[in-house]
This record gives sequence, structure tokens and C-alpha cells, in this order.
Amino acid sequence: MNETCFYCQCECDDNVHYVSFHANDEEREEALCPECYQEWLQGMKG
Repeated sequence: MNETCFYCQCECDDNVHYVSFHANDEEREEALCPECYQEWLQGMKG
């Protein structure tokens, strides 16, 4: 089953990454395509 990227809404194949987001004392996992995942990692580095 293909996932949809949380940021760009593209269809992800088997190369999907899951990241956790925290908001309002809740945690949720979202799928990211490889390109958006790399951007997310760079954002985490600061």
C-alpha cells in the first residue's frame, strides 16, 4: 500500500520515512517521501 507524503502530498512507494510530530500534548506519526524527509532532517539540525 502506498502512502501519501505529509508535506508534498505525492504518492510514496516502499521508500517512505515515518517521523513523529508533537502538538498539543499529542504525538502522531506521518509519512514523508525521501525528498521531504531530507528537508525535515536539515530543519532538525538547525
